[in-house]
Amino acid sequence: MIPISLSITGFLSYQQEETIDFTAFDLACISGRNGAGKSSILDAMTWALFGRARKHDESIINLQSDTARVTLIFQYEGALYRVTRTNSRGETKTVEFDIKPEGDISIGGGWKPLTERTLRETDQKIEQTLRLDYETFINAAFFLQGEADQFTQQNPSARKRILSRILGLEIWETYRKQAVRRRKDLEAEGATLEGRIAEIQAELDQEDQRRRNLTELEEQLDRAAQARQAREESLREIQSLQAALKEQSKLVQTISAQAEKIQNRLDHQTALLESRRQDRASYQDLLDRKEEIQEKSARWKAARKELDHWEETAGRYREGEKQRQDPLTEIASEKARLEQERASLGKQAQDVQDFLSRLSDLQDNLQEVKRKIEDQEERLRTREEREKELEKARERQAEARAENPRLMQDMKKLEKRIADLEHTEGADCPLCGQPLPPEERRELVSELTARGKEMGDRYRENRRVLESANQVVKDLQLEITELSLAEPELRQLHQEAERIKLKISQIQEQEQAWQNEGARRLQAVEKQLEKGAYAPEARKQLEQIDSQLKEIGYDAARHDRIRKEVSRRDQIQDELRELENAQAALEPLEREIEVLTGEVEAQREELQQTQQALAEHTTALEGARKQAPDPAEAEKELLDLKEQENILQRKVGAAEQKVSVLDTQKERLEQLQDEKKELLEGVSRLIQLEQAFGKNGVPALLIERALPQIESQANRILERLSAGTMAVQFITQKAYQDPSRTDRRETLEIQIRDRSGVRDYEMFSGGEAFRINFAVRLALSHVLAKRAGARLQTLVIDEGFGSQDEVGRQRLIEAINLIRDDFRKILVITHLDQLKDVFSSELLVEKSSRGSTVTLV
Repeated sequence: MIPISLSITGFLSYQQEETIDFTAFDLACISGRNGAGKSSILDAMTWALFGRARKHDESIINLQSDTARVTLIFQYEGALYRVTRTNSRGETKTVEFDIKPEGDISIGGGWKPLTERTLRETDQKIEQTLRLDYETFINAAFFLQGEADQFTQQNPSARKRILSRILGLEIWETYRKQAVRRRKDLEAEGATLEGRIAEIQAELDQEDQRRRNLTELEEQLDRAAQARQAREESLREIQSLQAALKEQSKLVQTISAQAEKIQNRLDHQTALLESRRQDRASYQDLLDRKEEIQEKSARWKAARKELDHWEETAGRYREGEKQRQDPLTEIASEKARLEQERASLGKQAQDVQDFLSRLSDLQDNLQEVKRKIEDQEERLRTREEREKELEKARERQAEARAENPRLMQDMKKLEKRIADLEHTEGADCPLCGQPLPPEERRELVSELTARGKEMGDRYRENRRVLESANQVVKDLQLEITELSLAEPELRQLHQEAERIKLKISQIQEQEQAWQNEGARRLQAVEKQLEKGAYAPEARKQLEQIDSQLKEIGYDAARHDRIRKEVSRRDQIQDELRELENAQAALEPLEREIEVLTGEVEAQREELQQTQQALAEHTTALEGARKQAPDPAEAEKELLDLKEQENILQRKVGAAEQKVSVLDTQKERLEQLQDEKKELLEGVSRLIQLEQAFGKNGVPALLIERALPQIESQANRILERLSAGTMAVQFITQKAYQDPSRTDRRETLEIQIRDRSGVRDYEMFSGGEAFRINFAVRLALSHVLAKRAGARLQTLVIDEGFGSQDEVGRQRLIEAINLIRDDFRKILVITHLDQLKDVFSSELLVEKSSRGSTVTLV
């Protein structure tokens, strides 16, 4: 992985966007004061690639920013890639992964997206492309601050795991898992074959039983066929007897139908006779009421004449009634208008009362808003005071930051002068060469010491100010930000006060307008409605029409009674016609009744004879049916026998099939046994592959072959770093503590040989431990570069120089130059001024109120 360009925005100490062009150099140092943001550059690279840095989650977002965004463009195995990772406060993290089309090496447009559906899947895509995860990456290519000993400090088993990943041996674990899956598939297939073989063998073991079962079923089928034939013969005899009973039943049905017809005729004649007798009684009743009917007819004619008089009078009265509708309508309309106006005025009065009831609450709200306005104005005054305090704190911080480097330089010079005065022998001053007596020398040393103490106190005071200034500035900024919220709230409160004042003014204006107009009008309308003082012309016209109607003298009740009496005309006319009909029809009706009486008696005698014959034939039929066998039962028994015969036939067929299939199963058994043998051979081969692909197989062999290369390269580097006094050795196998075990356990221990002998790595610390870590880590990166070509072509070193003396630092620089040709990019982070001149390119990191900035010098 070769970095091409890195853009950082809102990430850790980088507030504004900073872009680093890595194409301008091959070897460079990253310099700057402590806390300026040097290590943040490397954090930005690992965060962009793997979403991991020294800090996690939203803590990586700059305090003055809402979003952290890092874009890394890098070259890998001839292709150009771009990763953009974003984290906004309170929002979901995002990552975009792009690649340039083949042949396009510019960093402009034309990117092809490789981003997956989810962030996790995209992270996996990046790791698959690099063939490295975060842990392996920092152990192989990055010497991050505080993590230089990540490989050496691991326990032996973890060292092997990390080394396996660095060497790309995880592919063998993939092969092993594939072999395991294939073996399990073959074993499952073998278990299936085993089950099928067992099933077939169990079936073949039943051959004798199946043949005996077939013989027994064939004998049962013969007996069932004979029983069925006997039952069919018996059923034919029962069916002949049932045919005779059916003919006899038809005769009974015929006689029954004749009796029913005679009964129907008798019922009809009897009903007709009764109806004629009722008609005769009705006619006789009309003849008895002859005088009453004639008197009703006379009264009706008189009522008809009176009805004509009332009809004429009613016509004139209705004309008068029509004239009353216009004034009545006008009166009702005027009344409705006044009632509507009264209702509207009443609602206005209620609205005014409602508004007045809210007036007190609005005035209280206005006072509360005014109080809140005073509170917010007080907060703004407090903000102005805090801004002044912040400005003073920043001034103190700037003064202390500017003064301390000068004080440090002066103290070093003063310390050197005191040391020269104290350790130089002779009477001359070592500084100016003039004669200096011992007493004056002591006074000068004392004076210089006091001045140095004063400078040290001042320096420590500045350090204390700087240590506390950041928190003070941060606290003041947070307080000022919180107090600034008072401005929009104050504007809202002023607006709220104006709205309340406007509402109070509107309520007062509405109440005054109601008193001047609405209240008076409501009183006048209620008075009109109460006294009926409306529509006077219509009321006068209505009185005149009512007087004229009274003179007509129309009696509506009398008119209605005469109308009802005349309406009974149809009933009287019907009674007259019925009376005439009764006089003409009575004599013929008497003769018809006499004839019908004779016919009814004759039909009753015929019915009695027919019913007697029906009873005799019915009794004979019932007796024959009781003696005859049940055909349904016989048919059911026959069906049961046929069903039993069919079942036996199916069983015989199934038994024959089971016997005939045995030959096929014998052939199938031989085939399955051959397939099982092939599967077992395949499982055996896959088990061998599993062992070969496992950690003790090919990967262990590759590690064993790689470790001598790593050990050789590490010793070549360590020889320079220690002037040939130290060497590293990797132990990959070790005897168990149990003396009964003759095999050896896998391990990856590190032993160091120096002038004191051979010791474990864990016994070293400080500068020696760092030189060992540095040599091993450089050896890992060197071996990987040799083994994987373009896989790892960048090396970053972020610590260690401060723990070395001048000779140790020089040897580290020589080691870096030693492996320089193996990497396309080497970055070294340092804050030591004496190391800057060693590098041809320098990335200077500075920090100000706008955040960290990077300059190539």
